[in-house]
Amino acid sequence: MNALTARGTTPSSHLGRVQGHKLGVAQPGQVRGRSQTISVGRGSTTRNPRAAQVAAGTSPRLPSLPTGQGPVPLRAIAHERAERAGGEGEGPSDHQANVVDISSIAQFIAELERAGDKLVVVSFHATWCQACRKVQPLVQQEVFGREDVVLLKVRYDTNKQICKTLSVKKLPFFHFYRGSEGRLDAFSASAKTFHRIQDAVREHGTPRCTLGENKIVPQELQDLVRKRAEGG
Repeated sequence: MNALTARGTTPSSHLGRVQGHKLGVAQPGQVRGRSQTISVGRGSTTRNPRAAQVAAGTSPRLPSLPTGQGPVPLRAIAHERAERAGGEGEGPSDHQANVVDISSIAQFIAELERAGDKLVVVSFHATWCQACRKVQPLVQQEVFGREDVVLLKVRYDTNKQICKTLSVKKLPFFHFYRGSEGRLDAFSASAKTFHRIQDAVREHGTPRCTLGENKIVPQELQDLVRKRAEGG
């Protein structure tokens, strides 16, 4: 027994081993895992995949913000991916049962006739129209979940003939139709004057059954279809 041992002092080599196990400090050739210390070396195995990835240098890393701002939160990454997948979007749901994108005159007439006594709101818009992009989500939210209202979206770029025939000269523009009453209202509105659309839906969307011949299809469109059929 040497002098150090006699005085109760632990040799430095032994102290290192004791402190290493007590404080959880990894010894040379070892990597600290989440729940245990594992050996790293040829032929060694581990029950901690995460620790093995760290040891091998293959652990996945989160993308980082500019220096000094730390890693990007997972929630922010998920939000960004969702935005990329969803695109711009135009409302609470791009697949609402009562919202239809019109691509032809024939489809437009068919959807008007199919609506019956429901209130039909026709939104004339364009992708390059900033005012259209702002008001369209509000309109879709207004009719969301309503079985008594149908929204027909007529894109100007692909339906110029419809817009010209119905004298649509500014965007965004809205028409309101219902059964035998035909066209009830027509005006231009933006996000700032969205209350006009709300008022029109409230006024013309009240429950009722109209009597008489269905006049929901505009006469101008009927004349256009007739001329085309006659080769005019």
